[in-house]
Amino acid sequence: TLGPLLVRRVLPSQERQMVGPFIFMDQAGPTKVLVSSAAGVPEHPHAGLATLTYLLEGVVCHRDSAGGAAKVYPGDVALMSAGSGVTHEEMPERKAIGTIQDVYFVQLWIALPEQFENRQPTFEVHRQSEIPEVEFEDAYAWLLIGEAWEKCAPTTQHSKTILSDLLIEPGGSISTLPDFEERAVYLLEGRASLDDEALDAHRLAVIEPGSDPVLRSDEGCRALLLGGDKFPSARFVSGSFVGSSKAFVTQKTRAFQKGEFPKLSDVDAGLSDRSHSFFGDQ
Repeated sequence: TLGPLLVRRVLPSQERQMVGPFIFMDQAGPTKVLVSSAAGVPEHPHAGLATLTYLLEGVVCHRDSAGGAAKVYPGDVALMSAGSGVTHEEMPERKAIGTIQDVYFVQLWIALPEQFENRQPTFEVHRQSEIPEVEFEDAYAWLLIGEAWEKCAPTTQHSKTILSDLLIEPGGSISTLPDFEERAVYLLEGRASLDDEALDAHRLAVIEPGSDPVLRSDEGCRALLLGGDKFPSARFVSGSFVGSSKAFVTQKTRAFQKGEFPKLSDVDAGLSDRSHSFFGDQ
C-alpha cells in the first residue's frame, strides 16, 4: 500500500525481472482517495534509472533536487532520468486536503545503459497533446515512449524502448510490434486475448521473442504494451537504486546513508512550487 492507496506490483516478479529496459512497474487505482496532509510520497532518492509516470486519472506534482518541478495531468508522461543521483517528492496539493480525489496511474522504472547511469539527472514532462495518437480501424494507440507505427514519441529513450497505451473497441485487434525483441502486455480494463490465449487481469503477459500474436478483444479493452530490445547486461537493484554493478548500487546506498545525496532543500526556492498534488513513485 501507498498511504491509503492499494498499489499492484507488476514487475519484477518471480517469473521475470525485466522486459526490455523496464525493471519495475506499479499500478495504482483506479480509485478515489480522501486527501490528507500525510498523503503522497515524501522526498526519497534514485540513481542509475529513469522513472516514467503515466497519469490516467488525478494529478501528480513532481519536485526534484535537480530543479525539476511540474504538475502532471491525465494523459501526460513524466520522465525523470536519475542518473548519478537525485531526490524527489510528490505531495498533496494544499488546497486538495480534505477533498476526494481520483487516483489512477502507472509508474515504471527504466534501467539506464552504463554510459548514462552516472550522468546528471534530468526531468521532462510531455503533455497529452504532444503524445502521438495512432488510429486504426477498430483500435487506438498512444505512443508514450519509443518509435512505432511511423510515429516517434517526444519522450527521451536511452535504449530501444516501447510503451504504448492501447484502446481496443469491441471486436477489434492490434499488432504487438514484433520488431521489438522483448514485449509484454498488461491488461488495464476489460477482457482480451493474445491470439487465442485469454489474458489475466493485473498480470503481465510476456510475449515470446520473434512471435507476432495479435491482441484481440470481443468486448473492448485498455492495455499497455511495453518492452524494447533485450538489455545487454544484468542489472542490480537495491531499494530505489539500479546499476550495472553491485559496486554502483552499494556506493549510491552508502552516499545516501551518509547524507551526501542531493536534497530538495538544496534547490533555489525560486525554482520550486510547494503547492503540490498527489502520489508518484515509491
